[in-house]
Amino acid sequence: MKYDNDFYVTGAKVGKPAPKFEMDAVLPEGEGTERFGTVTLDSLLDEGRWVVLYFYPLDFTFVCPTEIQRFNELKDAFAEKGATLVAASTDSVFSHLAWQESGNLGRLNHIHASDNTHDVSEAYGILDDEKGVAWRGTFIIAPNGILKAAHVNHGEGGRNVDEVLRTLEVFQQEIAGKMVPCNWKEGEGFVGPENE
Repeated sequence: MKYDNDFYVTGAKVGKPAPKFEMDAVLPEGEGTERFGTVTLDSLLDEGRWVVLYFYPLDFTFVCPTEIQRFNELKDAFAEKGATLVAASTDSVFSHLAWQESGNLGRLNHIHASDNTHDVSEAYGILDDEKGVAWRGTFIIAPNGILKAAHVNHGEGGRNVDEVLRTLEVFQQEIAGKMVPCNWKEGEGFVGPENE
């Protein structure tokens, strides 16, 4: 039986080096347009950071702010785990700043990047070519640059930000040599003969 499937080539492969990026961004510090800067994957990895890169479709929407605000609330919990949060969409930094200052979203205490060239969302395999927006993709990148986890939602269904934090913790334990069971949470035991 022959199928007429569409195939997409993406640089984002779990277990392989994450696609490098450099994006304009609204940074947490400063006021107004003084907050404009850039973010690169290399600079974050050079600091020995884990990176949680999460895309959302558009500014000034309804589901997106609920996710972004939850990431914002958990920023310190991610930071305690050595992770830097990077929010990204295909909107401009001017749109990002206006959304933060509108009161609808509120000021972010983490990086808010602009992929208005579509290069990064295309490299991560989440660009909707017809609409010119990125789907809800969440990518966890280890300090050695390896993409440890990738999850993409199509449509309007929001993601579980608390699960993103738990997944980060799981992969940190895995890198430390622990075997992490299903539904594990920080403070619980591990599996395997070395953990008995």
